[in-house]
Amino acid sequence: MNFRRLFENNKAVSPVIGVVLMVAITVILAAAIGSAVFGQGTSEPAPQADINIKAVNPGADTATVTLEHLGGDPVNFDADSSVTKVMVTIGNAATQVVDIGPVGVNDGLTDAFVLDVGKTQALILNDGIGGNNQITVAAGDTVNFKIVDVATSQLICDQDVRF
Repeated sequence: MNFRRLFENNKAVSPVIGVVLMVAITVILAAAIGSAVFGQGTSEPAPQADINIKAVNPGADTATVTLEHLGGDPVNFDADSSVTKVMVTIGNAATQVVDIGPVGVNDGLTDAFVLDVGKTQALILNDGIGGNNQITVAAGDTVNFKIVDVATSQLICDQDVRF
């Protein structure tokens, strides 16, 4: 046997190494994509609710509204807007996140509550600074209300209310 000829004939080495490298790269990419796709946990969906918003005492200066839950999932309104955010746009003004204060509480602080199906809740809208900084709305103004789930940033309710 001629050993010199055995080591000099290396014509098939390059294609074999190329195929092995391509298979290795494909396996590594499939593992990376699979771990990225299947490694994510399931996220909680935003509550799906049908909420009707009405102005209380249209023409009054303070922005007092009634939320009525007509159907769907319960919606949690918390004291620090970490679960559900209420945003209002009065006319052409900038959108602002508001604190919600139950009617009858005049300290300007928010209270948490859960709005279940068939329930209504009257709210005074505060500007989020604290104290008695209630939002004022002129008679005839249209206010756009957006209720947003903070965890998913999904819209729960988007409604225009005329005062």
